Amino acid sequence: MYYREVEILRAESIAVAGTRTVDINITDPISKLSVVWKKYNTNSVPIGHPGNIVKNILVCDGADVLFSMNGSHAQSMAYFTENVQPASIINYVTGEVSVQCAEIKFGRMLYDELLALDPKRFNNLQIKVEHDLALGGSTGAVANLSIYAHCFDEKVIEPVGFLYNKEIYTFLPVAGSWYYVDIPTDYPVRGILWGAELATDGPNFIIDEFKLTENQGKHILIESEMHRYMYQTSAYYDPWNEMAYAIPSAADTACNLYVTPHFERQSALIPTAAPEGLMADSSAGCLQVIQVEDTNQILKGPVSGHNPFGAMWLKTYGGDKVEDCWQIAYTGSGRLELHAIAGLAAQGSKYQHVYTQQVRTY
Repeated sequence: MYYREVEILRAESIAVAGTRTVDINITDPISKLSVVWKKYNTNSVPIGHPGNIVKNILVCDGADVLFSMNGSHAQSMAYFTENVQPASIINYVTGEVSVQCAEIKFGRMLYDELLALDPKRFNNLQIKVEHDLALGGSTGAVANLSIYAHCFDEKVIEPVGFLYNKEIYTFLPVAGSWYYVDIPTDYPVRGILWGAELATDGPNFIIDEFKLTENQGKHILIESEMHRYMYQTSAYYDPWNEMAYAIPSAADTACNLYVTPHFERQSALIPTAAPEGLMADSSAGCLQVIQVEDTNQILKGPVSGHNPFGAMWLKTYGGDKVEDCWQIAYTGSGRLELHAIAGLAAQGSKYQHVYTQQVRTY
C-alpha cells in the first residue's frame, strides 16, 4: 500500500501534569502527526475548553524547532491549512469523555508529495507534548494521550520541504495600543494566525483592525477592520461543527459550557426530557450559557461557527503552488500591525499569540 498510519504513542495516562517526550523512530516521509487527548469526567462542572489541556506541542530535532503551538491553536492551524476540521467532542457530563485532536500538517493536504517531513534529514526527531488536565473539561483525574503518524509507505517521494508552523510573538493587549510583529524572512510565508480564546466575544472585540506591510512599510499588502475581514474570509471556510454535551447542576440555574467556534456561533442544544432549554448567551466567544426548568437533564446537540479558539487566519498565498506563497525574503522585511480595540473588555486581558506558517525547504 502507498500509505500507512503508525501509532507512535499508544494511549498513555496524563493524570499528572508534565511533558511527554516521544522519539519519532520512522524513516518514511510523514504527511501528518495526530495528537489525541481524552479526558474522563468525574462531575459535570466545566473548568474550561478541553483543548486547553495540552499547553504546548513541540516537534524538534535537538534545538531545531520544526513545530511549536499550543493545543488549541494547533487545531485552528490545521483547520485553516486545508479547510478540514480535526475531530472534536465537547462533553462535560459525569462519566463521559471529551476528545480533542491536534493535527500537525506538514503538507498542504494529506499525502502531499511535494511537502512532507522527511525524518532522514534529521538526527534526533522528537515530539514533546506539555499537558495539564486541570485546565480543561470537567473535573477529573483520568486522561490519556496518544500520537499517530500518517506516512508514505511504498510510494517513493522526494519532498522539497514541509509546512513550518511556529509561534513568533505573544502580547497582553492594552486598550487602544498598536502592536508590531516582525515576520520571519528565512522562508516563504503561507499564512499568519493570531488570537486567544475568549469567553463571550469574538476576535474582533479584542483586535479591531490590522495591517500587513513589507519593505519597511513602503508597501501595504492588506489593511482592514477585523469585523469586515472575518465576514469575508468566513465564506471561504466551512463552519466548524462539533457535538456538545452538558448537564445543569440545579433547576433554573445557568449551565456553562465551553465550545470551539468564536464567531457567528450557532447551536441546537436541547434537553433529553420535556422542559425546553433556554439560551441566554451571545453568538460569539467560547462560553455557552443555558438554563433548563429541571435538573439532571443532559443537554446535547450540534454547535457550529467560525474562528475556532478565537483564531484569525491571514492567508498569504494564492493557489496551491508553493511559489505562490509570500516571498518575503525578496522584500527584506514584513510586519503585521495589530490594534487593540479602545473599549477592550476585561476578558481581553488574555494573551494574544501570533504564529506563522512557512514553507521550509530542505
